[in-house]
Amino acid sequence: MLSVYKRYTLIFIIISTVLRIFLASSLEFGNDEVYYWLYAKYPAISHFDHPPMVGFFIQFFTFNLFFDNELVIRLAAIIPISIAMYIIFLIASTIKNDKVGFIAVLLCNLNIYALVISGTFILPDAPMILFWLLGFYFFIQSITEDVITESKTKLLLGFLFTALAIYSKYQAIYLLFGVVLYIVSFRIQWLKTRTFYLGFIFPLIAIGLIFYWNYTNDFISYKFHGNRVSFFSGSFNSTAFLREILGQIIYNNPYLFYLSVLFLLAIYKKKLTDPKLYFILFCSLPLLLTTIYLSIYRNTLPHWSGIAYITLIPGLALLIEKIPIKRLVFGFAFMLIMLITALFSVDKGLFIPVDNFAKKERLGKNDVTLDMFGWKQASDKISSNLIKKQLTQLPIVSNNWYPAAHIDYYIARPNKMKVYGLGNLANIHKYYWINNKYRPLEKEVLYITDSRNYKNPSIFQSNGYQTSELIQKTPILRNGVVVKYVFVYKLFK
Repeated sequence: MLSVYKRYTLIFIIISTVLRIFLASSLEFGNDEVYYWLYAKYPAISHFDHPPMVGFFIQFFTFNLFFDNELVIRLAAIIPISIAMYIIFLIASTIKNDKVGFIAVLLCNLNIYALVISGTFILPDAPMILFWLLGFYFFIQSITEDVITESKTKLLLGFLFTALAIYSKYQAIYLLFGVVLYIVSFRIQWLKTRTFYLGFIFPLIAIGLIFYWNYTNDFISYKFHGNRVSFFSGSFNSTAFLREILGQIIYNNPYLFYLSVLFLLAIYKKKLTDPKLYFILFCSLPLLLTTIYLSIYRNTLPHWSGIAYITLIPGLALLIEKIPIKRLVFGFAFMLIMLITALFSVDKGLFIPVDNFAKKERLGKNDVTLDMFGWKQASDKISSNLIKKQLTQLPIVSNNWYPAAHIDYYIARPNKMKVYGLGNLANIHKYYWINNKYRPLEKEVLYITDSRNYKNPSIFQSNGYQTSELIQKTPILRNGVVVKYVFVYKLFK
């Protein structure tokens, strides 16, 4: 029989899932999301930017893209994160009881990174979070226990799911680091068991697949990420550092950030001494410190450390066990209001300053919400003209992975057209490999771009396209106001 808090947990996860389905069905793809659709369309054992798991998830939930729309593709994030929320309940219940587990689920839904960024939008973070938490759950049930003989199977499962997390996103290597750090500090007897070393076979397989792909591609992923996350380079970058700190506060909710600081202080002052809480600390703090350190020298992204904050949540739930639960429910209601407001901001342009660029090629350049608005509108207006002028047999070229992926999904896909990336690898990313799947470009191609990412067609002169002709300039309207333009050029050799 289910406990009352377990029933509350399941009901709340269902409410959260319905909310995220509503959001997913109401918004067009963002730049990153539509790019990861390419992982499913062109699967491989690894990719330039990330390991391939997000593409495999999309293939699974869409029946290999048989159902190909925003909502179904985003189910590859929504469903895994719903499962991950229940795993958080199990982890927190293991630490104390089902009430703490329920509080942990409430806190998870207050985390913007968990609820929206990885729980609604399709990113590599969704499968990584699911597998990380599964691995963490089995690790906390094995290595934190004194009885080794009863925990070996759980230990192997922990390694297996950690391997799958690594095959989703590189950050998951920090879970392995946390395990080793905890064992060396508290459970050194595990080092005397063959099971512990046997478990590393799973992560090594995942790393081996990624390594093999890079070996056959000049180790391009390592070079790319090495330039982004170099540990020893440059001088203090105050802008990047402040952006990272503020980003972590906002992405993970200021209230949860505050609780995280209190939790770390409680551990430091030994007010909380349960060994399981130290395991939480060892699996979260190294990644947090690494991202903050990297931001001192390099531009970083706040969601890189998101899984660390999620790992802290069971500890935060224990910390606030005695506060009234209704406060957290009210917090979720406030979060819901904010999300609906954000949705209307994207769809109706509410609270968003209108760009006043007189030059149409720059209209909307500063409006980031346009990355998730207007592409369906552009598809309808441009597709009908391309069909009318019998231009759908021509390939489309772009100089950057964005907006190339948007053009690929919303314009090329429904018209069965091909998109090529022309430019250096740092700009075109996966299109470098996609190009090789197609026949060489012809003397006539189409170039499609929008005013948020506009580049003059002369950039393709080095590719032999010396002449261009503007064949369509499409205004994109939001709430009756033109917010950007999409341009279609015909290029000639």
